[in-house]
Amino acid sequence: MFRGMAYCEASLHIYCKEDDETERKKQIHPIQSYCSNTVKVTGVTVVQSVYEEESTHYVLTLSVTAEVLVQYDRLITHLNDYRVNACREFRRQFPAAGAVMAHSLDTYSPFRLDGFIHRA
Repeated sequence: MFRGMAYCEASLHIYCKEDDETERKKQIHPIQSYCSNTVKVTGVTVVQSVYEEESTHYVLTLSVTAEVLVQYDRLITHLNDYRVNACREFRRQFPAAGAVMAHSLDTYSPFRLDGFIHRA
């Protein structure tokens, strides 16, 4: 059972060998189309592209926004704790992400039973 859905944002760094548009799209597409049972990426924006001379790679800094479903926990009494749990869930699925922030939380009453991926 899901208590609510948080809207999270995080920064993510990915490495490309070339500063080419097709190479960027190839690197960004798996993140852009990511959807699990609890996390659905809704937007990816390229913030910066920098060439690192030591590694001879281009580093893309992305801003990733996502909807994150949070499980019901009977011990939680304050709704902001669900926002913290949403950030933890996002970090669990994107361990290389930078700072994760939950902007808002929509609560479900009654609770939501299904995640983003519906099983038949």
